[in-house]
Amino acid sequence: MTEALPAIRGSGDLERGEIPEVAALGNALTTLFNTLGMSQSAYAVRVSLDKSVVSRALRGRRVATQDFIDRLVREVESVRDTPVQPEVHSNLRALRLAALRVCDPAVYELESLRAEMEKTRREAELLARHQEALHDLLEKKEQQIARLRAELNQVRQDWFAGRPSAGGAEVEVPAEHVAHNDGLAHEVARLRAELAEVVAARADTERRCAALEARVREMEEELASRSGEACGIALPLDSLRDQLTAHWERGHTREAARDLTEAALTRPVAELSDLVAWLDHRGDRLHGDHVVREVARVRSVEDVAAFGKRTLDRQWTPSFAHHAAKRAGLLAAEACLVMTPQDIAVLHTLWPDQWDPGTDQVLLLRPAGPHSVLAALLESPRGLDDMAQVIARIPVDEKAAVRNLHPASFGRSGEHALTLLLLASEAEWREFHSLLITDFARRLDTDHVWPAVHDAGLGRMSGEHWRSLTRTLLDSMTLEQFSRVFTGVCKAHQNLLTPQGLGRTPLFVMLREISDRGLLPDFARTAGSRPALLPGRRRERALARSALIAWRTAQD
Repeated sequence: MTEALPAIRGSGDLERGEIPEVAALGNALTTLFNTLGMSQSAYAVRVSLDKSVVSRALRGRRVATQDFIDRLVREVESVRDTPVQPEVHSNLRALRLAALRVCDPAVYELESLRAEMEKTRREAELLARHQEALHDLLEKKEQQIARLRAELNQVRQDWFAGRPSAGGAEVEVPAEHVAHNDGLAHEVARLRAELAEVVAARADTERRCAALEARVREMEEELASRSGEACGIALPLDSLRDQLTAHWERGHTREAARDLTEAALTRPVAELSDLVAWLDHRGDRLHGDHVVREVARVRSVEDVAAFGKRTLDRQWTPSFAHHAAKRAGLLAAEACLVMTPQDIAVLHTLWPDQWDPGTDQVLLLRPAGPHSVLAALLESPRGLDDMAQVIARIPVDEKAAVRNLHPASFGRSGEHALTLLLLASEAEWREFHSLLITDFARRLDTDHVWPAVHDAGLGRMSGEHWRSLTRTLLDSMTLEQFSRVFTGVCKAHQNLLTPQGLGRTPLFVMLREISDRGLLPDFARTAGSRPALLPGRRRERALARSALIAWRTAQD
């Protein structure tokens, strides 16, 4: 364990199976597999594995897991109805360790430690049984000595009882009894010395075993970030690059896509970042985006956040400078599509808001950029209920969240302002809500009608959402300001401003809330008056009047 481990093999001959150690393991497994007399596809169905996993393990394109090897051995034993020879077990185990030593020194060290730990456990068990045997033998010898002494005492008592005139004369003990007693005493002394040695050896072995167990747990934690080994140990990243290149040169695009998907599932985050950078260096933006999407879909929240940070860090790499923000935005967008609201909230807290490119000054990312998790959530097709669950898991008025959401509220014509007003109100983000209302009112006072109110994204809002939003706006704005919002919604639903169609629009809910508050007469005068509308917007004023007429007709 003290010798230096070899460097990870970076051979370009992986596709041809020319990593000798891996090929040797594959050949041994193939020889064993051929005794089953069945196809690889049928075997894959039997053991519930993807057929590509079986194929790669047998062809030496991937280091098979110990579980894969053990399952194959059990199947062979079942089919042949005879146990596989111990030499075969030992040979397969040695070949796998040799392959691991080349492909993944860290896993090789872990496997070696596990083997040593098991060996030490067996030694401790043997010493424990030896100690028990010595205890039993020592107890028997001591019982023999006790019986012999009792017999001698009885001889003395009988001798004195038969010759009372002898007085204090010494009884002569037969020589054979003395020799036997001395021999037992020496044997007991030897057994006690041996027992002491065994006890000490057992204690030392158990200490070594405990130390090995601690080291194994430590290494398992170190490797925990790497996804499970259900498909075997991944081969070196250089070999993967060469394999992908070979696939594309031969037109095997499906196999290349499968390798990239598998890499996104199993590779460490650092390697995935290097892989995406390599794809960009090749000018292969499409496959780089594929890896980013798969990472967002299959990896843990912590891995996605770490990958996002490494992606943004690469903005300082010339070959990656034009892609970092877009890639981070794609990662955040895909994560918001597939993650639960709870995971999205966690991702927001882990997402890198800033990074240090190695200078004394920490440069902040643009919080309104597409790489913001919460901004990506707003752009996603997730429903408002999901968004509300995310916001509810973030501390009220958290500065990072406000910094990410506020610019997004009026980005691209401000289509998210109403959504955020509703979310901020329901989550009781008072400071953020006040900030949004101020910005909203300022936007309405400009020379352009606020266009976001008729954005298609508002279709995600249910009737109850519109009622809540209407209450929020009426509580926070003047009737003149609210009428401009109403006009924008009228424009979005201008083909439904009839007594029959009005009920299918948010306008019905808005007018119901206005009527329940007794504000309908004042609102009608405000919405239909010229000052309430910005210059040149007579069409919008006519739409508002049509909505009011449809409402009155429906009520009659």
